[in-house]
Amino acid sequence: MAMPSFTPLFFFLMTISLFFLIHFLSPAHAASEIVEGVCNEADNYSFCIQALESDPKTPTAKNHMDLAVIALNLGISNSTATRNYISGLCENSKTDPGKKSALEGCLWAYDGAVSSFRSALTELKEDPLTANYDSKVAGDGAVHCSGLMTSSGIMDSSMSNGNDFILRFSNIAFVITDHLDG
Repeated sequence: MAMPSFTPLFFFLMTISLFFLIHFLSPAHAASEIVEGVCNEADNYSFCIQALESDPKTPTAKNHMDLAVIALNLGISNSTATRNYISGLCENSKTDPGKKSALEGCLWAYDGAVSSFRSALTELKEDPLTANYDSKVAGDGAVHCSGLMTSSGIMDSSMSNGNDFILRFSNIAFVITDHLDG
């Protein structure tokens, strides 16, 4: 009985086929497709990609729920950091007393942003529609703070960047939670 002969071309085609099969069935590929889809809907594609890929859990995200948890935790982390920065300015004796009222307003607004991100995180499974709403309103604090900064003449790049980031994280979380079943 004759043994079938396999050509180098056959081995090459089998290797390529196996590579594509492994690549497209891998969890990392599934996660990257979810991230791509979300970021295509977000207001700022490149920020969305960079932000979500900054979390080491993103490659293992299996669905929008996993990605929502990642995005909301990023929102909580960033809004908390900006809130703490503003709190430090409020407590600093060298801060212009004429700007303290606006800073305290920003502090209050950021308390609301942190709270909204946290609420959205706890509501994901029980009430995705409310999580979606809370994801969206988390950005309201940044809008309010930005207005206070403008009206009081506060020029602080860390606060401005914080406002921008919170708006972007709010948008990303809103897009993701909009894909959850409610």
